[in-house]
Amino acid sequence: MCKKNMEQEIKGVRISGASGASRFRFLFLLMILIGLVIIFFKMPRPCQEPLTYRIGKVDERFGMSRQEFADSAKRAASVWAKPFSRELFREDSKGAIEINLIYDYRQESTDRLKSLNYKIDKTRNSYDELKLRFENLKSEFEQKNLVLVSDFNTYNSRMSSLNAESESSQRKGGITEDVYKRLMVEKGELSTLRANLLSRQEELKNLADTINSLVVVINEVATHYNLDLVYYQDVGQKLGSEFCEGKYERQGYTHTITIYQFANGYRLMRVLAHEFGHALGLQHNENPDAIMHRLITSDSLELAPDDISALKTSCGER
Repeated sequence: MCKKNMEQEIKGVRISGASGASRFRFLFLLMILIGLVIIFFKMPRPCQEPLTYRIGKVDERFGMSRQEFADSAKRAASVWAKPFSRELFREDSKGAIEINLIYDYRQESTDRLKSLNYKIDKTRNSYDELKLRFENLKSEFEQKNLVLVSDFNTYNSRMSSLNAESESSQRKGGITEDVYKRLMVEKGELSTLRANLLSRQEELKNLADTINSLVVVINEVATHYNLDLVYYQDVGQKLGSEFCEGKYERQGYTHTITIYQFANGYRLMRVLAHEFGHALGLQHNENPDAIMHRLITSDSLELAPDDISALKTSCGER
C-alpha cells in the first residue's frame, strides 16, 4: 500500500513550463532520493541488531563438550551486553560467525607442561624461569644423547661380532659346547643391553618432546613481550611468527573465531570475549586491564573504560 501511495504522489507532481524530458529527469532523481532515504532508515545501525554466531568444530581432545563450549561462548558474549543493557550477540544454528575449538601444537604443549607440573602464567618472570629450564633440559638431552649414541655403536659392534663368530663356527662344521655357551651368554647380555638402550631412547624422545613444548610456550611469551625467541630442532620453523590463543577472521561474508588454547575455563571465556570484541569492530587498546588489550594478562571478564568507550564509538552511541 505504501508503494501505491508513493507512486500516486509522484504522478501528482507537476512542473510548470518544463519539458517532458525535464519532468522525467526530475521524477527519476526524486525516486532515487526516496529509495536512498528508505534504505538509510531500514539499514541496521552498528550494534542495532545482535550479531549471530554458531558453534562449529569442537575437538574432543580438549575434554569439553559442545554444550560446555557453547555455554562459555554465551557467557563471553554477554560481557559486551552490559554497557547497553541489551544483547549484542545471539547463538543461532545459521549464525554468521562460526566459532571453532581447534586442538593443535599450542594446546598440546601447554597440556604436556601442565602434566609435568610446570607453572605457566605467561608473564615475563615465567619466560625467564622457562628459558632456564629449557637450557638445562637441552644440555641434559645433548649429554644423554651422546652417551646413548656411543652405547648403540658398542651394541651394534658386539652384535656384529657375535653373528660373525656364530656364522664362522657353522662354516667350520659346527659350534663346540664351550663356544655355544659363551655365545649364549653374550646374546643374553646383548638382549638386556638392547632393552636398556630402547628404554633410554624412549626417555630421550620424551625429553625432546618436553623441550619442544617449552619452546612453544617460551616463544609465545617472547612474542607478546618482544623478547628473544629460542629455537630447537624444527620447532622454530613450525611456529613461524604467529602465536595466539584465539583469532577472529573475516573474509568476505565469512566470519570465524578460532580458539587454539586455554589454561582454564575463565581463560577460555576471556579469549572468546576478546575475539567477540574484534567481531564488533574493536581494535587492540593500550590498557593492560582491558578485554581488548593485545595481551591477556588476567582472567577477568569485566569491561574496562577503554573497552566501553571503543564499543560506544563503534556502535555510534555516546
